[in-house]
Amino acid sequence: MPMTYCSFARLLAAAVIVSTAATAWAVDGTRLKELLVGTAQTSPLSGLQVSLLRGGESAESFALGFAQRGDLGEVPLRRDHKVRIASISKLVVAIGAMQLVDAGQLDLDADVSKYLGWTLRNPAAPDIPVTPRQLLSHTSSVRDGSAYFIAAGTGELRDFFTPGSPYWEDGGHFAGAPGQAPGEYFYYSNLNFGLLGTVIERLSGERFDQFMAKHVIDPMGLNARFDPCEVPAEQRAAAFRKGEVAGSWTAGAEWLTQVDGDQPSCFYGMQDPAFAEDFLAEYRLGSNATLYSPQGGLRASADDLVIVLKMLVNRGALNGKRIVSAESVDAMLAPSWTLNAQRSNGLSSGEAEPGGPTDGLMTSYGLSVHRIDMRAWGFERGPKLLVGHLGEAYGVLSHALINPETGDGIATIITGSAESPASAPPGSSPLYRIEEEVLRWWLEAAL
Repeated sequence: MPMTYCSFARLLAAAVIVSTAATAWAVDGTRLKELLVGTAQTSPLSGLQVSLLRGGESAESFALGFAQRGDLGEVPLRRDHKVRIASISKLVVAIGAMQLVDAGQLDLDADVSKYLGWTLRNPAAPDIPVTPRQLLSHTSSVRDGSAYFIAAGTGELRDFFTPGSPYWEDGGHFAGAPGQAPGEYFYYSNLNFGLLGTVIERLSGERFDQFMAKHVIDPMGLNARFDPCEVPAEQRAAAFRKGEVAGSWTAGAEWLTQVDGDQPSCFYGMQDPAFAEDFLAEYRLGSNATLYSPQGGLRASADDLVIVLKMLVNRGALNGKRIVSAESVDAMLAPSWTLNAQRSNGLSSGEAEPGGPTDGLMTSYGLSVHRIDMRAWGFERGPKLLVGHLGEAYGVLSHALINPETGDGIATIITGSAESPASAPPGSSPLYRIEEEVLRWWLEAAL
């Protein structure tokens, strides 16, 4: 169904702006509306949620665009719609891991093998243990290979690291180059969080998604879940591209649902509800937490993400509750890895090929916390340092970032773009141009 001027007008009218009582003036959302319909530098968006933090308190919140499309038309995107937020999920998982640290169950510098119940060793560095700290900071020497999840009923997590298994890939899930042994080299890898999710299961005795709901998500007051089937259908927002087939963009095509449409898959490899029920009833804890997408599968809203940021600003406390210790928050935000002057101790382009426009995207990292030098990114105004996390998957682009000195922050979820965001003319930063434009709006309009 083609998008008409009238339908876009309805979507613009559906934008939601909320100010806290403590805010003396409202942020102007006009620029966000312009970005929704497309600009000379950026293509149109399917939907956009933005929620702001000011001085450690929730401030304005915006929702524009549509959440679902179908025969009955578009469903306007609301603030309470939940989107698959991609890699910001890692930040939330890290909070769960740090709870286990606080409880004395997890030692960040121990050999992770003792928590997994089997030996994890890089064949290129067989005498060097992999630690939970290295998993959280992407310095473990673990690599994604061609895949970083194993579907239900097809294997277990350890198969990635077992010679001769169908998932071994000739050792492709380990770094083999000199200087990339555990603890030596930063390389962003989703599989680190499949390992962490599995450790969480074995230490807690709870299924990963259920542990996260009980101990992290619900205590923070988030209306979020790792299981999309637990999100009410009326609150579920899909991810989109304009394309002919899922996973790619096609010029002149219509908006195409990428994930979380009418019939979401509850967990990886569990499209059939009957199979899912039987499989989960027999699932062995700690065998394969990649099923639950700990690296990127949390369904949440921008408002939810601002609550997470608020907790970090308050050093682990939220609404009178202690979510995680102040010491654990400090450890998360502090640099665990920093790119050296020779640029020889890590890959700074994230998941993209080195030498491209995203070089410089990752130059300092904490425990599942991205540390951004805003001056190096070309932002001359505003904070020098932002901390938080970025996300990209299924057409979604997301970020949740705070100024740790002032408690100001922004959470953004872009549900999809009409064209590949990489096709837009670059700005000053390694971000996609649309992400950069949202950040510039925040710095100019909100701060």
